[in-house]
Amino acid sequence: MICEPCIEHPLQYQKSRKRLTSNDIINKVSEIYGHSPSMVCGPLRWKKLVEARMIIAHILRNDKYLEMSLNSIGFMLGRRDHTTIIHSIRSIEDRIEVYPDFRLKVIDIYEKVYGHSMNFY
Repeated sequence: MICEPCIEHPLQYQKSRKRLTSNDIINKVSEIYGHSPSMVCGPLRWKKLVEARMIIAHILRNDKYLEMSLNSIGFMLGRRDHTTIIHSIRSIEDRIEVYPDFRLKVIDIYEKVYGHSMNFY
């Protein structure tokens, strides 16, 4: 008996999903936050830019296809140190656990980037 693809089986999504590059992810999250990728990856420390950077680091680290190292993520996000990326990822994960509204916001960003929230945890 062959299983029909349905919403419960993630294989359906993986076949139809176009694989994103790290630049695609940076561009999409920057667009969601309303800034250019050069601003998001730049040295400015505005609250919204920092939040966008942290979410990009979280997405890049959790993307199973890219399997990016902390150093390569830091390099893509403005030559930042790997410890900064570790701090970013942990901060996002802590905020997701504590604040339900922020969790919904991150899920929404995953849906806008990938087309579905399957890659979120």
